[in-house]
Amino acid sequence: MESTIFQFQDIEKYTNEFQLEKKVQIPMILKEEVAEQLFKYCVLEKNWTLSTGFDQMKFQKKVGKPFEKANAQQIKKVQDKFKNDHFSYIFHRSMNNDTPSYIEFSIRKMMSSPAFIESIQQITGLEVTELSTLFLSKYRGGHFLSPHSDKGNGKLAFVLHLTKGWKPQYGGLLHFMNTEKTEVVRTFCPQFNQLTIFEVPEKGIPHYVSHVVPYIKQDRFAITGWYK
Repeated sequence: MESTIFQFQDIEKYTNEFQLEKKVQIPMILKEEVAEQLFKYCVLEKNWTLSTGFDQMKFQKKVGKPFEKANAQQIKKVQDKFKNDHFSYIFHRSMNNDTPSYIEFSIRKMMSSPAFIESIQQITGLEVTELSTLFLSKYRGGHFLSPHSDKGNGKLAFVLHLTKGWKPQYGGLLHFMNTEKTEVVRTFCPQFNQLTIFEVPEKGIPHYVSHVVPYIKQDRFAITGWYK
């Protein structure tokens, strides 16, 4: 992968939209062959961890037969917490390894490059300078991320969607809420090779990923992270 694997085709349009909404979706952010390579990586990735939690508790175990019982028990706990309106989440996670693969190294290098950050700065008007956390997620049937604010994670959040053929009725939608968390004010549906960026103010911004419907065949892949 080269540093020129990304493309911002209409920066003025995205700049205007971001200034109005403090969030924007940028389609076809990667060159086609690179997006396809990343999608293949997601499909073939074997090093998944079940990432779950509620309130301030976190639980991570490898996905696989030896951990099926422990993972199932934890999923049940998280589902019960969600029913009682606690912050909670369930999804598979990867690409935050001590010894990253070539693909992971390349995507981090690309999104940390001066050219990429300069484009982000131009669109957002924010003085972001450094890529913070970055990880790969996979949402399957029953997975979700309940309302939260991203407070303290960074100044700008991003989601690089790598899902093919996703439909709104499958769930897994990114919903933004009003400050009181009483209604949804904007919804983004994952689209392949699309970058979503949104500002994270000092107090955070309420948002969540809705439950993926049971027994869905597709997986919802995304690379998520923040800029400081």
